[in-house]
This record gives sequence, C-alpha cells and structure tokens, in this order.
Amino acid sequence: MNTPWTGGQKRHAEELHVPIRYRREGKEYFSQASVWRYPADHGPDGTMAVPGSRPRLLVVHGFRGDHHGMEPLADALPEFEVLAPDLPGFGATPPLRGSFGERTPHDVDAYADVVEHLRSGLGLGEGDVILGHSFGTIVLAAHLRRQAGWAGAVMMCPISDDIFRMPLLPGAAAVEVFYRAGGILPEAVGSAWLRSRLATTAMNLAMGTARQPRIRHFVAEQHRLYFSDFADRATLLEAYRASSRHTVTEYAKDVTLPVQLIAAARDQASTPAGQLQLRDALPAARLETIRDVGHLMHYEKPAEAARAVRRFVSDVM
Repeated sequence: MNTPWTGGQKRHAEELHVPIRYRREGKEYFSQASVWRYPADHGPDGTMAVPGSRPRLLVVHGFRGDHHGMEPLADALPEFEVLAPDLPGFGATPPLRGSFGERTPHDVDAYADVVEHLRSGLGLGEGDVILGHSFGTIVLAAHLRRQAGWAGAVMMCPISDDIFRMPLLPGAAAVEVFYRAGGILPEAVGSAWLRSRLATTAMNLAMGTARQPRIRHFVAEQHRLYFSDFADRATLLEAYRASSRHTVTEYAKDVTLPVQLIAAARDQASTPAGQLQLRDALPAARLETIRDVGHLMHYEKPAEAARAVRRFVSDVM
C-alpha cells in the first residue's frame, strides 16, 4: 500500500542475520536476529547520499511489533541507512533459547543485551544513532545506561509514566485484564485469545488518532498482519510484563549521551507532565512534541517525526 504521508518513496530492504548470545546466571541462550537494512538513497532535497556521510540508524520497535512498524519512518528518512531488527520472539527472530531448548525470561535486561549484540554485530558505534519507539525506548534506556557508544539516541513516544497510576490507570487496567486472561486460559485457548481480532481492534480504537480514512485503514491493516506475529504465549506475556512494569525514567540518570525525545501530544501511554519530568531527568535531553497524534506516531505522522530526527542528527554530528 502506498503511504504518501511519509513524504518519501517505499524503500526496499535486504534481510541480514546477527547471531545473539545472551549470558544469564552462568548459562548461555541463543537466537539469530533478523535485521532489515534499508540502504541510504537520496535526501529530501533530491541529492544522493554519500556512503558514510551520515550516521546509520538502528531502530528498535515496540511491544508486539516488528520491523514493519518502523518502515514508514525508514521511508521518511531516505538519506539514512536504516537497520530495523525484529526483537527475539517477534517477527522473524526466534526467542532466546539454551542449547537444549531451555527458556530464559524475555525481560528488559535480556532485550537490552540483544541491542548490544546488534550494535557490535552490525558494526555500529560512536558515529551512529539509535532510535526506539514505545517499549523500544525502555529497551534503549536500559542498554544506554551500560553502553554509551553512540552519537545520540532518539526516543519516539517514550514511556515516561507508571501506567498503573492515574490518569493512565483505567486503560492500563483493561489491558492487564486482557493479558492475565490470556495467561490463565489453557495454552491453545489462551494463545488464540491473545491473537484474536479483539486485540487488534482494541488497539486501533484505543490508540488511533488519524482522521484520514486512508491512514486509518493502513494502521488497521498493519496491526492485522503483524500484531499477532509473536513466537509463543510465554514470550509475549514476558514482554508484556517488561513493557508495562518499567519506564524510561527509571534509567534516565544513567543515560548520559544526547537524547532527542519525540513526544506525541495525544499519547495514550504517557502524560505531558511525565514527558517533561523525563526530559529533566535525562542529563542531556531535549523534547519536541508533535501535535494531533497519539502513540501510533510511527504510523500516522512519520514525516513529522523524521524532521525531528534530522534536526537532532544535524546538531549532534
């Protein structure tokens, strides 16, 4: 489907694979991350990108997402080489498993370690920028408190607030009931419940803010195709707990590199006050708020988000 609101052409990507080796409590767990590489093309002024002249962008998707959710942003940033992984347990990347199939919790620490493997495996470093959306911002923050080897970080719709406090509590409580039911039901029934159209419909109704029918249809179709592309129930529930029990704010004081916060004025998962508190808690952060959009900014207003990314990159490089 054409997405003219990105301000760019549809980009084509090649799939790369990065081995993941995660150590926890003396045991090793493995996966192979699928990463989509969108080569740099031309800038918004039509000039061709010179290889190595701009930082590469590693973009980390949110809860229940995969690289497809970051494609509109990649389309809106044609002059950058964009690397979009599927996190373990989602999309084409299998969950972390031991040599004999043993499980390990897919929590924030595990995903933060995966990002470090992606950084080193893709040869990214201090000349490059990392970006995350939603739960991806929590993963970024946990990663960045241990590894500051980037030029800067961009956090789209950062999770700044405890969602189990007002005014976010009512929505969070409804989501909690949904996932608890999915965990209590027998495996087959619970998995079907978690993959049901109820989840995608509720997401579209609760999070969508676009008025244009074409954009609303695109978002609904993206969720229909990819929102249920998770490996198994256990991994999904672990990732849900990680996404709902943590915030960027709890890691903020240890994230010392330049950070661009891109907030949505109508974000359903954070508050304006929380975004300001997060900005103040980060040692080197700035905040830009995009109007008339909610938590699905990456789908609904990628061009506006891309402009904020460009300004930030121009300032830090």
